[in-house]
Order: sequence, then structure tokens, then C-alpha cells
Amino acid sequence: LAAAWSYAKRTNRTLAIDWRGSCYLDQPFVNAFSVFFEPIQDIAGVRVICDDQINKFSFPGPFFPRWWNKPSIDSIFRPDEQIFRERDELRQLFERQGDCDANTVVCDACLMWGCDEDAERQIFRSVRPRSEIQRRIDAIYRDQ
Repeated sequence: LAAAWSYAKRTNRTLAIDWRGSCYLDQPFVNAFSVFFEPIQDIAGVRVICDDQINKFSFPGPFFPRWWNKPSIDSIFRPDEQIFRERDELRQLFERQGDCDANTVVCDACLMWGCDEDAERQIFRSVRPRSEIQRRIDAIYRDQ
């Protein structure tokens, strides 16, 4: 998330946090971000879309990485080697410090250590767990 936010900030893009299909939920069309975190509209000047309105969006093409330009029927199965290839393409794009011609950049690969510590700190300052989750965190912390 921090790497995607950093890229959106640098290129003046909107950050859409689309965590539908999460392995942590049994509801494929529910955005996991809005289940676990408080809603936000902005992270340090970057417009954020992170709630279930994401289901109403039709993201404009062309897409980066190019694999996402396939018809949806061809995009059902994404092999591991494709995910790794996308991760490498995204890392290269983010490190170039420029932008790309795609209207939508899909960051659907883990980019751990793909940004600087300031970007990570900004995310941790801006994103808050929902109150019921924060209560569980506090209870575990207190008990352990």
C-alpha cells in the first residue's frame, strides 16, 4: 500500500484501494480494506477510494502491467510466474520516478520494501483499524 501511495502521490493519481477477493473474507465483492480499516478520503494529499463504491467503478484502460488488458475471461487464472513478472514490472516503474501512459496502474503484487520509510510512516499515520478491531488488538496487547 505504501509503494502504491508513493507512486500515486508522485504522479498525481487517485489511489483506489481495491482489496476485493481477499483471502481474509468469504465475501468476494466486499472490499477488505473497508472491513478492517476506518474510511479515509485522503492520505497526505492523495485522493483515496477505499470503500464499497469500488464495485461501481469501471477502471479505464489501458492498464499497466499489460497483462490486465486481456479480456476478463482470459484473466481468470494468473499463474505465479505472471504475478512475479508483474511485481518486477511494478518495481521498475516505481523506481524510475516517472509515470507511464496507462490510465490505470494495477498494483496487485506484494511490493514489500518497495518504498522508503517515509511512505510507510505516512500510511501508518493515516490508516486506522476499525474500533472493534482496535479493541481486539488492545486486548491481545494487554493480555500478552
